[in-house]
Amino acid sequence: MREKNVTVGYYSFIAIHGRQGKHDYYLTQCPLRLVPRLFLFDELEVPALLRQVRTLKAARVKEIARYLIMQSDSYVLSPLVAAVDCEIIFDPLVNESPEIGQLQIPFTARLVIHDGQHRRAAIQQALIENPALENDTVPVMLVLDPDLKRSPRLYTDLNQTQLKRNLSQRVLHDHDSPLAALVRQLVEEVALFKGLTELEKTTISNRSTALFTLSAVYQATRALLGIRRRDPIDSTQASTAHQFWQELGEIITEWRQVIQGEVTTDQLRREFVHVHSVTLLAIGMVGYELIQTYPDDWANRLPVLDDLDWSRENTSLWEGRAIVRGRMSKARDSILLTVNVLKHTLGLPLTEMEQALEQRFTN
Repeated sequence: MREKNVTVGYYSFIAIHGRQGKHDYYLTQCPLRLVPRLFLFDELEVPALLRQVRTLKAARVKEIARYLIMQSDSYVLSPLVAAVDCEIIFDPLVNESPEIGQLQIPFTARLVIHDGQHRRAAIQQALIENPALENDTVPVMLVLDPDLKRSPRLYTDLNQTQLKRNLSQRVLHDHDSPLAALVRQLVEEVALFKGLTELEKTTISNRSTALFTLSAVYQATRALLGIRRRDPIDSTQASTAHQFWQELGEIITEWRQVIQGEVTTDQLRREFVHVHSVTLLAIGMVGYELIQTYPDDWANRLPVLDDLDWSRENTSLWEGRAIVRGRMSKARDSILLTVNVLKHTLGLPLTEMEQALEQRFTN
């Protein structure tokens, strides 16, 4: 690999050209001193959605850096895998071996790491303590990805063998499920969820600025549409989900206030039941019944939900339903008893099972 070729504005690599499926890739090597400079991970140049799903474990970075320093004469680093967001130039060196050539990448290109983020950070740390490593090299696999449109899928595929993901992480990285794709779109576009959704965890810490988890939005939207994970979703269903959550964000007073920045998310979590997953799921379930019962008029019936006293202090209504012994409950009966309250508010009839559950609860 040569460093910058100033006359043409390109990075120049000796590389091997290969192909996987319908996509080209290039194998090369990079001096360690250039790794932090050339390869991006969570910098601002990386699209926001990619930055949000990426986390570094400090302990892992420290472990690798220590390995590089302590084993500087014998360490082995596996290849970095990075996407290149623009067209490149590849000139074979000789006709007899067209797969070996000179690879030129514009200075303006973004090289975004999809596998090796901890190695990149560790290299940066190790060079501070042992600058003698700077001329060592690490193998690199470069994948062409103009505009980084393929990158979310690349990141998922390359990291699929990591520890088992929770539901939020599975939804975030599932590019085969129409429902997961729709939920990610809702989180980006609907005011109630945009910037207010915890993307990777299934619980929300006290200090978090999130209102809902991605898993809660997913489960509630699945209930709202009455579909399974792999079911196709047409434009009408997608539009309905968007409209339903958008309108509720404007109708329910406390939701509207948090969207407008008038109250904090932690205050709502402490004081109200409608910002917890059990209630959001119940709202989705009742939303499905409302749309089935009043397909042409369902949106006009939503405003009555703002008349409910959603306060956790309203124990006469919520204790034993969404709340059990003072704590929010995700038990099946808690969800169904919350559904009963919402159905009553919206004027929807209870099923026989729901009536029986309600009778047992009130007796």
